[in-house]
Amino acid sequence: MNAVSLNNLWTYLQGLSLTADNRKWLAERLVEPTAKAHPVLQTWAEAMGDLDESEKEFERGDVLTGEDFNAECQVLLDSFASKACIQRADF
Repeated sequence: MNAVSLNNLWTYLQGLSLTADNRKWLAERLVEPTAKAHPVLQTWAEAMGDLDESEKEFERGDVLTGEDFNAECQVLLDSFASKACIQRADF
């Protein structure tokens, strides 16, 4: 996912009216426990290359419209919610 898409995702998430429980649930899925997490390290050159590629994608128009982005995010959130319901039913 490029930088523009990540910024759009963040903007979308900030616009949602989530309850405290929803926020906690989302945060738990976005942050892996430190025991499992291994940092992905990039060199400065790799990071700048990724940034350049994101800017080229943007210039080519290879980005989602706001409406398409919202639709994709909603599908993703719905899938997260259905998985959470299944996991809760397993208890």
